[in-house]
Amino acid sequence: MQQFPLFSQVILTKNFPQFGFLRGDVATIVEYIEPHGYILEVFDNEGDTLDVIPVSESEISFPKPHTVVNYREYATVA
Repeated sequence: MQQFPLFSQVILTKNFPQFGFLRGDVATIVEYIEPHGYILEVFDNEGDTLDVIPVSESEISFPKPHTVVNYREYATVA
């Protein structure tokens, strides 16, 4: 059984330089990968999709109360 419901907003708990995302970025779960993985869709502030990425359950968490999400320009991390 998956810990995170479909379409939940989650926080990345590690950097994903191959996709240009950093620990603390917010994403939405759009699909399950068995046995303990997810497909996440990452959006910009205008609602446009930046990328769709696979992650394991250990690489995401729910936002904690009073979480501050930092604004940053999206750029591919080389």
